[in-house]
Amino acid sequence: MTSPLRRIAAGLSLLAAAFFLVAALLPADANAKSPSVKRAAPTKAKAKAVRSAAASWVANPAVDGRDAYIILDATSGRELSSDQPDQLRHPASLTKLMTIYLTFSALDSGRLSLGDGLPVSISAHNAPPTKMGLPPGRTVSVRDATMALVTRSANDAAVVLAEALGGDEASFARMMTSKARQLGMSQTVFRNASGLPNREQVTTARDMARLAFALMRDFPHYYPVFSVQSWPYRGRSLENHNRMLGSYEGADGLKTGYTNASGFNLVMSAMRDNRRLIGVVMGGDSAGKRDRMMAMLMDQGFATASTMRLSAWTNIRKPPSARYTSANFDPSLVIPESTPRLAANTSPLAGFTAAAPPPRAEQRGAGLAVPPPAEGSAAPNGPSIGSWVIQVGSFSDAQAAQLALERASSALVDMHSISATVDEVQMANKTFHRARLTDLSQAQAVDGCKRLEKKKIYCAAIQVTAWNTPNAR
Repeated sequence: MTSPLRRIAAGLSLLAAAFFLVAALLPADANAKSPSVKRAAPTKAKAKAVRSAAASWVANPAVDGRDAYIILDATSGRELSSDQPDQLRHPASLTKLMTIYLTFSALDSGRLSLGDGLPVSISAHNAPPTKMGLPPGRTVSVRDATMALVTRSANDAAVVLAEALGGDEASFARMMTSKARQLGMSQTVFRNASGLPNREQVTTARDMARLAFALMRDFPHYYPVFSVQSWPYRGRSLENHNRMLGSYEGADGLKTGYTNASGFNLVMSAMRDNRRLIGVVMGGDSAGKRDRMMAMLMDQGFATASTMRLSAWTNIRKPPSARYTSANFDPSLVIPESTPRLAANTSPLAGFTAAAPPPRAEQRGAGLAVPPPAEGSAAPNGPSIGSWVIQVGSFSDAQAAQLALERASSALVDMHSISATVDEVQMANKTFHRARLTDLSQAQAVDGCKRLEKKKIYCAAIQVTAWNTPNAR
């Protein structure tokens, strides 16, 4: 009779034989020394990177997860109500308000122009949603990237702007933190341009209110872009995440934000009876709850402000010149797929086509009111469809538009038979007066715009279509 030890040994031998038989039958890519295992190595590295990234989603222990809010009178800075306004919170996409601030600053200094094409890096392409879906190796205009931040809160656009202004995102984040200190945001630290989770990226409700105020104070000429509810980009519409724009009376900006660690955040401004309030709500349980809380707090704020002797809102700082207007971010300015490519040395703004909403009942041509054409009829005083125009500005004030037109006309006095018009359009519930030199060829428009920019008269060469110019014929 076989001993128990021999039976166990025999069983182990059978198991070993079965193991080697299975190993021999396995395909080559199961062999530990095969090339396929080497190909699997990046997967392990990627998994490690994902685990490292996941660690950044953990909230900073110093950050309180409870709701925080503050309501301020924008003119006086008077605090109308607050709760936990100085406690640390994660900003999420409210971070992009600082990215936008530095972009506006670069535009005003001339470091960037709205039509500049910024390169899309692999880092920008790999940014997680929400994003524009920018392909690496291509470019995106400063205008489109900025408006994608305002509306869709696009993370890839934030990286593109950060790399353009800071060289890389980490350097740009240091610029953001430095600017925050200059603006009095004493508790804010930025680690990226988008607000994607990072445990070291923190702020407070009060600091975010300071940033909102700084945007209105320093860039009143750009502030209306925050009221844009959708932005057209390559055949699709980038919708604004800030639903308060359409649901709360007087709301005209600024920005929403959300991550798991931050909860639902909102920085908002609204104006009623010439009084402007700034509101910040952070840490909401849901977008709906956050918006309802903001509406209640703002209502209470307006009611409180009405009983106080507070000055009416006025823009504290005026644009340095007519060049700087919110209409430079005309929500209707897009680069259609059909726009012809121009020479590499043409103006960066050349080729923009303005798709204006339906014109008002009265249009202004060269400063004179003219009746609108009957539907389907030609308008005798408008530029010809297919011709080109030089737009030298879009202004809230008709006189400013006329002055800009006269300045541009005198700079191009050698262009014979040049026509000039100021037309009036409605955009984002506001009236703008567009100053244009009309009925030009493409070459004249592009060359003329280049000449004007050398004289510090900033412009756009635009081809006229049936839908982009009032009274086109």
